[in-house]
Amino acid sequence: MARFVVELVYGPDEDKRLEVRPEHREYSRGLAERGTLLAGGPYTDGKGAQIIYETADEAELQDVLAADPYTKAGVIASTTIRQWEVVTGAWL
Repeated sequence: MARFVVELVYGPDEDKRLEVRPEHREYSRGLAERGTLLAGGPYTDGKGAQIIYETADEAELQDVLAADPYTKAGVIASTTIRQWEVVTGAWL
């Protein structure tokens, strides 16, 4: 399994994003229950979010991101994906 840190930058249509947010959060809860989403949440400035996923590979992660209601609604301006090697911390 591989871990990825994903940074989302929200687009300018905040009303649409807030409309889709309950569906996005329900989707995220399901991923967390399956162990795919390890941690995530919005930045306190409201401009985006950071999420840590664990998937088999980046192709699987791309599928997870494509199915996210935020992606489907077009409310994400940009997505940055970085594979992350955890070497220390409570998760180990």
